[in-house]
Amino acid sequence: MTATLEKGLTAVEYFQAKLNYEMTPWTLKNMMDQKTPGYLVLDVRSADQYKEGHIPGAMNLPLAELAAKMTKLPKDKTLVTYCGSITCGLAPKAALELAHKGFKVMELFGGIKEWTDKNFPIEKA
Repeated sequence: MTATLEKGLTAVEYFQAKLNYEMTPWTLKNMMDQKTPGYLVLDVRSADQYKEGHIPGAMNLPLAELAAKMTKLPKDKTLVTYCGSITCGLAPKAALELAHKGFKVMELFGGIKEWTDKNFPIEKA
């Protein structure tokens, strides 16, 4: 018997979808090191949090401002959203809102905390 969630989604379908739309810090760091084209990192935390430290090259677009500034985002790139940590809900909310508008999106698993826990570089503004 296969376990199912709401609306008939099986555990296999859920975890496959989760893996398809999450990116690990190692994957993002590798993409940055290889200068892989086709993505834009979005820090959806507040401007003050962004200034304290963010992923190099990330664009700050707080969730509260997303709807108003969405038209300035590229539709031809994958947008990688992140926030404070795995327990922060800003990045998945931003990704969902962007996906509803037809953007290609992924979420950085673990946010800036997981990034810094790996001693990956940060920038300060």
